[in-house]
This record gives sequence, C-alpha cells and structure tokens, in this order.
Amino acid sequence: MLSDKEQELIAVGASIASGCQPCTRYHFRAARIAGANDEEIRQAVSAALCVRRNATEVMARLGNQPDETKPEIVCCESESPIRELVSISAAYAVNCVSHLETHLTAARQHGVPDDQILAALKIACAVKDMAGKKAQAAAYKAFGRSEPVAASKPPCVFDRNNGMVSAQIIAQGACAETFHTRKEKSDNGKNHQRIQGERNRRRVSG
Repeated sequence: MLSDKEQELIAVGASIASGCQPCTRYHFRAARIAGANDEEIRQAVSAALCVRRNATEVMARLGNQPDETKPEIVCCESESPIRELVSISAAYAVNCVSHLETHLTAARQHGVPDDQILAALKIACAVKDMAGKKAQAAAYKAFGRSEPVAASKPPCVFDRNNGMVSAQIIAQGACAETFHTRKEKSDNGKNHQRIQGERNRRRVSG
C-alpha cells in the first residue's frame, strides 16, 4: 500500500512527464500537504525529467535511423523504489514503452510489489487523461468554442471544487478499467461473436 505522500510524488512525476502545468501545480501542493519535503519533490521532478528527456532522445534516434528496430535506451539511475515508481508513471505519461518496460523490470528488482506498480500506473493514467482534457480545452478556446469533454470512467481527476482529485483517490479507482477489465472485455467480445456465429449458422441450416 502506497502512502499519500508516495502517491502524490508519483502524480508529480506523471504531471511533469505529460507536460500538464495545472496538474503539476496541483500535485506539488498536494504532495506538500501529504508531507513531502522539497528534496523529495525535487527527486520526483528529476526522475520524471530524466525519463522525458531520454524518451525524446529515443525518438530522435529513431527519427534519424527509422530502420533501427530497437533504439538504445539510456536508463535513468535508480536510487530507490519510489524513484522507480515515479519513473514508471513518467514513462507511461510520456508514451515511452521502452522506458516503461525498463522501469517495470527495475521496480521488480527493487522488490516493489505488483499492487504498488499498478497503483502508479493508475495514477499516471488519470494524470495523462487530465493533461489531454486541458490541451483539448485550450484548443477549443483558441477558436472561441467551448466543447464539453466526455466524462471519464471511473472517476478521473474531477471534483466539484477545483477540477482535480488527489492521487490517493485516483489510485483507488481511476482508470482501473484500463488495467483490470481489458481482458474481460476481450473475452466477452469473443463470446458474443461466437454466439452470434452459432445463431447465424442455425438460421442458414434451418
């Protein structure tokens, strides 16, 4: 189980990596309220920036050598389990699969349990979702339009007061569907296709 402070540090990492300024400001404040000191926040920012910078370098190398099947990964130094969790959330938020895989492996080598890794992924998922909504709102605003943004399910980073929700709430439920029910949905879809196929065959034979 992650503490409130750890969850907010993970959210800081995802906010930095996704480039969401409102998210970063919110989770900075939330991290301090949860008990994080300046050095702990600085370490989270450093880990996220390292992942973001290296992810950019991976894409730069790929752009210059598009035939390269697997660009070399320069991994950020790992100092602690919480830094790995921050790096996981940052890699997810910046869409860097290679760094995500690297830091998932490193987290397990540090002995981080799967439930904590999953919580970090849920937090990153929700922060990334909010970053997209903020960018979408800015794009519509530039054209003088106000478009409603479809509500996320489960509850991704919205509340009545300030439009954000703490990382603790996110970790408990946000984007759980992404990680828990994807296989179930796939299985249900296959079962539906099988049942529909059997019905069609009966109609033809009948």
